[in-house]
Amino acid sequence: MFRRLMLIMTFAASAGVFVLAQSIPATIVLTDGSRHTGTMGFYGDKHENLIGGYIGLDTPNGRERYKVEQVAAIDFTSGGQPPANEVSQLPSDNNTNVIVLKDGYGQKGKLAALVAGNVQWQNEAGVMQPYAISDVQRIYLNPGSARVALNNATSGAVATTGSSAVPGTIQVPANQACTNTGITVKKGDRVSFQATGQISFAQGQTASPDGNGDVKSPNYPVPVAGAGALIGRVGNSAAFPIGSNTQPIMMPADGGLRLCINDDIVNDNTGAFSVAVRKQ
Repeated sequence: MFRRLMLIMTFAASAGVFVLAQSIPATIVLTDGSRHTGTMGFYGDKHENLIGGYIGLDTPNGRERYKVEQVAAIDFTSGGQPPANEVSQLPSDNNTNVIVLKDGYGQKGKLAALVAGNVQWQNEAGVMQPYAISDVQRIYLNPGSARVALNNATSGAVATTGSSAVPGTIQVPANQACTNTGITVKKGDRVSFQATGQISFAQGQTASPDGNGDVKSPNYPVPVAGAGALIGRVGNSAAFPIGSNTQPIMMPADGGLRLCINDDIVNDNTGAFSVAVRKQ
């Protein structure tokens, strides 16, 4: 387990005098599971946080710094208590960072900088994408450690009603027939989906969430949908198409909601869809 490193910052040292630009409420969750709540300031002429490999946090006890390797997550909305399903879908290693926006969209990549209330994010393609912190729920700096640190605290905490019930972005691997969302629905519930990504199936053929319309089969769970399309199942009921549709879909039965791939042989597939799920 990493040893917690807490230093009271005297900003006249090392990089000169830091000037507070603005403050944003935040909770830092360390890899040992401890939570530290305060405000995230932006300092110096460049109005930065994440300086020299350390995240800064102003707390009632003073200004603290935490080494990036010791930070499981930075939480801007829930006080360090993310939904259980979001935690369960995090990567099991610490080789990438994960950002989750307030609309439920999640993305792997790397936190490049925190500047003047904004996140400078580098996606997996190497492209820089700026996000206002006001649009961000959480940043997982060490997602594998976050899974361990947050698992007990978030067990059973998935919300089941209301528009705020966003369990985070769910990764739907193409080489698994179905992925359990951890969400229980009732017949008639209205659930919306926002899917992104691309998968490969068969001999390198690709599909968006809408599937590859040139390839269909009566053996697929939804025969009228293209190969590789994103589809859903509730319990043992018939599968239904989702695709890129973002309008609410009425649930056909009571039970656990699963997200699936429209294919009859999935073990040769690669890639995954990212899906934000919201109950209306």
